Amino acid sequence: MERYTNTRNLILIFVVLLAFWSTIAIQAQDETVFIAVVGGTSFGEPADFGKGMVEEEGMLTVETKAGTSPPIYKMRYKGVPFYYIRMYGVQAKLPDQREGLHHIKTWLALNQLGVTHVLGGASSGGIRTDYDYDDLVVIDDFMEMEVNRPQNILTFAGIERPGIFANYAHPYSPSLRKLLIEEALKMQDSYSGRLYTSATFVQHNPERFETAAEVRAMRILGGDLTSENIATCTVYARQLGIRFAALCSIANPAVGVRPFSFKDMQASVQRIAAQAIPIVLEVIARIPSDEEAMGPEPISTGELFEGSYTNPDSESHRIADPKN
Repeated sequence: MERYTNTRNLILIFVVLLAFWSTIAIQAQDETVFIAVVGGTSFGEPADFGKGMVEEEGMLTVETKAGTSPPIYKMRYKGVPFYYIRMYGVQAKLPDQREGLHHIKTWLALNQLGVTHVLGGASSGGIRTDYDYDDLVVIDDFMEMEVNRPQNILTFAGIERPGIFANYAHPYSPSLRKLLIEEALKMQDSYSGRLYTSATFVQHNPERFETAAEVRAMRILGGDLTSENIATCTVYARQLGIRFAALCSIANPAVGVRPFSFKDMQASVQRIAAQAIPIVLEVIARIPSDEEAMGPEPISTGELFEGSYTNPDSESHRIADPKN
């Protein structure tokens, strides 16, 4: 009889726990998560993002048209949930990393999850001679000088956004840039670098540093800083209608500007992460209550149009439902 009672009690406990965790799972599924951070080297060691500041709430993956997404970590800061993807979705030196498929999978997954606001950031080489270690740069334009990655995520994945014109006249979300600048200014007295609120980012071919001649060419063309991934993020975000802004940073002078060592970059990235992560987290906390960030922003999500490029009266393009 005692053994029967104990077994029955264990079954009851199991049923109660199952019901509890089912309720938690349902609540988690019902919660809207529309903010994400696509991590780059502005945020230091990928696994340490927000450590001691955020609540970590698990990991998920998404099946996309390009394959399984990289791990997507759900976090929470000051009550606001968000997703975090480490280092643009790079998981290992797999063959598809070279073609940039990790970027494709990352942005397709965020789009499928309903993410509409994304923050990023990369430590970069300073093309401008007045840039120094630890400077923060809220970029407002970019040039892409690499040809290894797919240039259109919609075409690659077979996605249609009919009736949406993705214009790059203003590549970065004005509302997210405003929040990044405001939060960076609040913390300016407590960090070692300076803040620049306008700059042109140049992306060269990945997997190697540029030459001094290439950097001189970038400077002549109007480039201010250079790194490997932010332009790709900018292009895919705009094509998918996702608002995106980046808090970039200077971890070294670009090649040919001034001598630097690997140790110099290592030290700078640690200092940068200590100041960049709190800024980004404070922006995340502000987004849901910020009128501009939550209001319509067609400059980022895409301008609506009717007809086709050559025939305004054509019915070949149905207007898609724009994102907020």
